[in-house]
Amino acid sequence: MSLPKIAIDRTVGHAAEYASAAGDGDGFVAPGSFGRHTPAQPSRQHTMYDQLTGLPNRIMLKHALCAATSATAAQRPVGLCHLDLDGFTAINQTHGYDAGDRLLQTIAQRLSAVLCEGCLVARTGSDQFTVLVSASAHVTDITRVAEAIQQAVRRPLELGGQQVSVTACIGMATPPPAGSAVGDLLSAAESALLLARAAGHDQRRLFDPDEHAHRLARHEIARQLPLALQRGELFLEYQPIVEAGTGDLYGVEALVRWRHPRRGVLGPAEFVPVAEQTGLINEVGRFVLRTACAQAQQWQARNPGHRLVMSVNVAPSQADDPQFAGDVADLLSHCGIDPELLQLEITESSMLSTSGQVTETIRTLAGLGVRVAIDDFGTGYANLANLRSLPVHTLKLARQFVTPFAGDTGRVDAAMVDTIVRLAHGLGLGVIAEGVETPEQADTVRRLGCDLIQGFRYGRPQAPQAVDARLRAAATPVVS
Repeated sequence: MSLPKIAIDRTVGHAAEYASAAGDGDGFVAPGSFGRHTPAQPSRQHTMYDQLTGLPNRIMLKHALCAATSATAAQRPVGLCHLDLDGFTAINQTHGYDAGDRLLQTIAQRLSAVLCEGCLVARTGSDQFTVLVSASAHVTDITRVAEAIQQAVRRPLELGGQQVSVTACIGMATPPPAGSAVGDLLSAAESALLLARAAGHDQRRLFDPDEHAHRLARHEIARQLPLALQRGELFLEYQPIVEAGTGDLYGVEALVRWRHPRRGVLGPAEFVPVAEQTGLINEVGRFVLRTACAQAQQWQARNPGHRLVMSVNVAPSQADDPQFAGDVADLLSHCGIDPELLQLEITESSMLSTSGQVTETIRTLAGLGVRVAIDDFGTGYANLANLRSLPVHTLKLARQFVTPFAGDTGRVDAAMVDTIVRLAHGLGLGVIAEGVETPEQADTVRRLGCDLIQGFRYGRPQAPQAVDARLRAAATPVVS
């Protein structure tokens, strides 16, 4: 493909001056001059150049970036293309490490040949290369360079007598804001590469500052969450669940919160997904279940006439843990609460079949007398045979079926809710509608036959003391 011929003479000159000032007299390997550099000393070659490919290494790339963005450099925007070969480990394993080395050398030669005068290519990792682009059109030129790189990498090559095709993912970064450090541009390109790799093979993505900030925040959450558990920063709030016919308090759902020392109170959406990805969700789940059961025991002791059901969410990895049901049995025994007053919510997507550990867990829990609810029903991969064969007690409608109830979409949602309620009642199951916020929504789910209702209309998540006050004010006992 035709690339813009962007002059880089002054940029190269400044980079060479910077390298010289740093104690290395070497210059750059210019595009098309692969392997022809003549370093003054072998030690400098080892420091500034990659020994396998002859390309500049990461250290030399940083020197070039410093020179290109210095106050004395030509005021041209500078961007990066950071690429990673797809499946390079498999090539090493299949064809051997010598073949992998030959592949890297071939890719280095191709990149040096295809890139224009406005580009500097460096090897910056095992199977990673980074291209410095001195561009005049910002994203346009960087994107065209990335396209040329991918086309060059895709061309088949021979390894061990076999034709092999490889691809590469590329992260692209445009010039950072004024005053940013050189490392910021490298970090941006690396962040963009992560986005490209998440999209699959042979992909390219431009740096997204919002996504990068989100990724950093998630990393910080993952780092701090174990400490939060140790320091007791997690706590529970409880959202009321009421009987549809009377509005009387039937139970509560335990919802975890994090009292973050700097960011204030965080809801579960901000840290539970991170806990699931990092393997901390079982520890968080144990905290939630332990705290909820202890609270249920207190309410039971203070309000013996109210059979308040405690509903607790169970993460897929918890339900898939062979020890989980035993842990629940131990908690019930320790807290001395009636098993029928504990309801465990397991997402529909966790129950893809009628075999396996999850279904065994459900059967064991039901054998203990614990109530089992299928959470977010209607959004997963429903296997209706589960409803017939598993000891499930309740279906909890996904909130998206409840929220609209207006216009054509609302009529469709109402028809779906009606169908689910009829199915559930035909199987002897109860139905909870969550996400109910308005009187109209409450009237609709009540008319459609839902047994229980949860949502802001009947109470937001609240502290245990608020539930205590509600229990004291109840005129009559609530019986499950």
